[in-house]
Amino acid sequence: MKVKMLNKKEIETIKALAREKLVEFCKLNDVIGAQVFKILEKESHVLYYPLEDGKVWGFSEKVHGKAFVCINTSLDYDKQVFAAAHELYHLWYGNAGEVLLPEAEYEEEELRANRFASEFLINEELLLQETRIYNINKACLELKDIVRLAHLFVVPYQTMVKRLFEIGLCKESQISKLAELSEEQLAVWKKRLGLLAPMHDSKIGLSNLLDMAVDLYEKKLITYAKLDYLLAFAEVTPEELGIKGPSAYIPPTEAELDALMEE
Repeated sequence: MKVKMLNKKEIETIKALAREKLVEFCKLNDVIGAQVFKILEKESHVLYYPLEDGKVWGFSEKVHGKAFVCINTSLDYDKQVFAAAHELYHLWYGNAGEVLLPEAEYEEEELRANRFASEFLINEELLLQETRIYNINKACLELKDIVRLAHLFVVPYQTMVKRLFEIGLCKESQISKLAELSEEQLAVWKKRLGLLAPMHDSKIGLSNLLDMAVDLYEKKLITYAKLDYLLAFAEVTPEELGIKGPSAYIPPTEAELDALMEE
């Protein structure tokens, strides 16, 4: 794996930015993982959609001053997590409108966004703490140690290899060998170590669309038909959320009409 370096000043700036945000969200001593999606939804409108092009991890755009981010849910879950953190950098410090591709780490702005995502998702102090818990040291770094750490922080395996190099726990001479692990080999190692990572589910959704739609319906601000229409964007039916449709009108029988007339 080719490693391209930012200069020392850029690295220190990105470290400071990531730490500032971790403090702001009270996550300095907490593994971010899936929580990154809630942070992203707080900062933008997020579309979760299974794009056919697996090379596109995600992208962001601003429309009339509003930020929109798309996460490719056809990817493995750890890649979705990384894509979300990467897009946060563009929302906070860069330019929306960037497309995250696997090769994009070699573009200057994308390199900064990738480094920010790594700093934000894998805080150095927390990572060092976990290496002590697992008795990991750079003198005898093993492949399975990296697989465990990547699983713990919910990040791609290659991201963890690079992060360990960034903080001095992985020698440059080890990177190429460690990063050669294929997706099939990685799956075998996860099974061997009993690590059941969340799988991609080709989720379709728009931030908190479901909750907002149901809330509006419960407040009688939209009809059942409108609710059904909104939920369809996420391929969900009202019944799946425990909401039954209005009862169909049943006209009274002749006997019931006669009884009403007699009254």
